[in-house]
Amino acid sequence: MFNHAAAIGVDIGRNSIKIAVVKIHGEVIATKSYPLNPAQTKEYIISKLLHAIRDIRQSVAAEGVNPICVGTAAKGFIDHMSGIVIGPDQGIRDWTNVPLAKIINQETGLPAYVGNDANMMTIAEHRFGAAKGYENIIFVALRTGIGGGIIINGKLYRGVNNAGGEVGQMIINFENGISDKGIRGSYEHFASASAIVRRYREETGINNLKKEMPLTCREIFELSYTNSQIAAKVVKENAELVGIGLANLITIFAPEIIVLGGGMSEAADSYLAMIRESAFANSLENCRSEVKIERAHLGSSASLLGSAYYAMTRLAGKSI
Repeated sequence: MFNHAAAIGVDIGRNSIKIAVVKIHGEVIATKSYPLNPAQTKEYIISKLLHAIRDIRQSVAAEGVNPICVGTAAKGFIDHMSGIVIGPDQGIRDWTNVPLAKIINQETGLPAYVGNDANMMTIAEHRFGAAKGYENIIFVALRTGIGGGIIINGKLYRGVNNAGGEVGQMIINFENGISDKGIRGSYEHFASASAIVRRYREETGINNLKKEMPLTCREIFELSYTNSQIAAKVVKENAELVGIGLANLITIFAPEIIVLGGGMSEAADSYLAMIRESAFANSLENCRSEVKIERAHLGSSASLLGSAYYAMTRLAGKSI
């Protein structure tokens, strides 16, 4: 399938649009990043996206490379068959029910495909990364929120209305914590990077953002490696909660491997060890007996590799 061809992979993030030209076997030919303004509209995002595509096409044309299609990773619910971004709006005005694949196709002349960003990361880790060679996989993106993707028998599980795989919204504590999505006790609310920052503020008494600049999640991890007992407590608590969420997934799906991506997955080995301990302690023995819990291999490149590969696979008429 297109052994010598290349596709454009795009990731629409909160702060930037990243783009790459990728060959079918995962070789990255070129990559660029374009910062985004804080105030965003549909028209602004589409304009920046089309500019990024034009720019990288011109760059690789000088090397004799002519991409054959475009794959785009976007947040939220996606009608992947028609390439429509359903929503929610992700803070972008009018960013609901956007026929993004059609717009890209009309403006570039290239076949275009759109998928959820966590699903594209899942595909990339399955095809090129930590889950290569496995058929039953769960990918969990630990970041500001928690996203995920599920592969069963080698195929991405989408569920009804393309809504499957929202692992961050499973409920792990019904008594407390209504999330910004209105769900009580969600995994995302208690175990995400945002939760670490919130818990650190609670433990230190820093609760007024106007008076105090909060530490980032990464900085709290760094403090936990030194002599900060509060940071170490918060990180240990978080690892236990992350593990409880994984335990639910292990007992329900009995996967071969769980791959942890997102910025939090880059923390020290001790953090991953605590997650494994919690996950295995809270799941059924028969379900956990063969599962591995590993860090993602592809980092921030995953959504680019996944969306490019996804586009070429769809162009070839294959399902994924």
